[in-house]
Amino acid sequence: MSAINEIRPTPYQAQVLSIPEDHFIFLGGGRGGGKSMALQFLILRHCQQYGHIAKVLVTRRRLKSLIQFAEELRFLLRGVYGREVSFNQNDAVFRLPNGATIQLTHVESTSALSDVAQGMSFTLIAVDEAGEGPTMEVIDQLGLALRAKGVPLRMVLAGNPGGTNHSALAERYVTERAPWLPFEFAGNTWVYAPSTVDDNPHLPLAYRRNFEVLRHTDPAIYRAMRLGDWSALVGDYFQGIWDADRMVIDHHDVPPDCFSTLKLSIDWGSSAPCAVVLAGQLAMDVRLPDDRVLPKGAWVIYDEHAEVDPRNIARGTGRTPGQIAPSLHKLCARSRIRARGVIDSAAEARTAGRAEASIADLFREAGVRVTPAKKGARVPRFEHLKQLMVNGEFYVTSRCRYWLATVPGLPRDPRIPEDVDTKANDHFLDATSYAIAGESRGRVRVGSFGGAGPKEPNVTRVMYV
Repeated sequence: MSAINEIRPTPYQAQVLSIPEDHFIFLGGGRGGGKSMALQFLILRHCQQYGHIAKVLVTRRRLKSLIQFAEELRFLLRGVYGREVSFNQNDAVFRLPNGATIQLTHVESTSALSDVAQGMSFTLIAVDEAGEGPTMEVIDQLGLALRAKGVPLRMVLAGNPGGTNHSALAERYVTERAPWLPFEFAGNTWVYAPSTVDDNPHLPLAYRRNFEVLRHTDPAIYRAMRLGDWSALVGDYFQGIWDADRMVIDHHDVPPDCFSTLKLSIDWGSSAPCAVVLAGQLAMDVRLPDDRVLPKGAWVIYDEHAEVDPRNIARGTGRTPGQIAPSLHKLCARSRIRARGVIDSAAEARTAGRAEASIADLFREAGVRVTPAKKGARVPRFEHLKQLMVNGEFYVTSRCRYWLATVPGLPRDPRIPEDVDTKANDHFLDATSYAIAGESRGRVRVGSFGGAGPKEPNVTRVMYV
């Protein structure tokens, strides 16, 4: 029992342990704050309190980092129970003398999830390094395995800013959430518990000095990793180009009358989000109250509508164009314009050989007058948008919260560095590029698979004027 006296919670970890047990927790902050150790203290206390009822699941995306976590947890458990703790390397399960079990597994995908949680029940589920994965869909499905009687059920997520889940984690648990104060999300009470390296007195001074290099070489990464600032991190696709302080404006400062045109731009999705932006070009120079000047012809993403699952911004709602249209009419009415604009040209497609209405047709039937966008290749559209940003000819209003939560943090495609990673939540970027590209010529039609029709006879046509 003497070893446990040498492992004491830091003040930050003690505050985490003071959170009521029926509250879910998001341990979000910079590197080195002691989040993983706080997670281990929560696991240890849970097992001590509930004995054989306690069934804990710990996940990380990568196997190597999970092995490191297992070694740290073994050291902590042996400090309390000594050699009585058993660990089966085949199924990666700790078994404690009081009957509690702790299962460790790496979960990279939905298929891997079925191997872990199918038919299993847990009382505490801990996802470490949640920013790196698994996807939020997999994390949400893990929550379905929380099943037991007579014990508070809890999920704990821990992660740094950045990674594939950065936008979703920030939107759910950080943005407009007061640290340490409970809030409701998806029927559960959560607490956002941030930390920084200053909360961990056990780290050497040399570790803290390493951050100072980033202060000069990459200020955004410095603010994210050193200060735990979730709003500082910009995806590497717009790295060095996007500047929120310069490009984000208040819509009250730019009335709709300042635009030469305002139009909708729709990137259609059903299972994926349907992203709609209201975009336009300024008809005049506009001086803001802070003396910034928006030049004539500059593009402004003025408003938006996001068809997203409120629990996961990477997932759509499944609603039809007819169900979405009233929201778009309401969106346009706020700016005193009619619901018209462009839509992804793929939404004009009809089932081959049949006279079914396309997605665009359904929007038009609901009063939203759309024409196909001048789609073209992705990379030139995105590069044009980047050039507008560099030239000071692109702005976004602060009420476009989903645009701001997704687009600035988009990563590059590792195979095609000039493009955005297609696995990322790029729907609002696509909608924005359609608006700027404008309308294509004519309607997009899809014919049958029966080949070309019969040729018309060669007759002379005469036009009278």
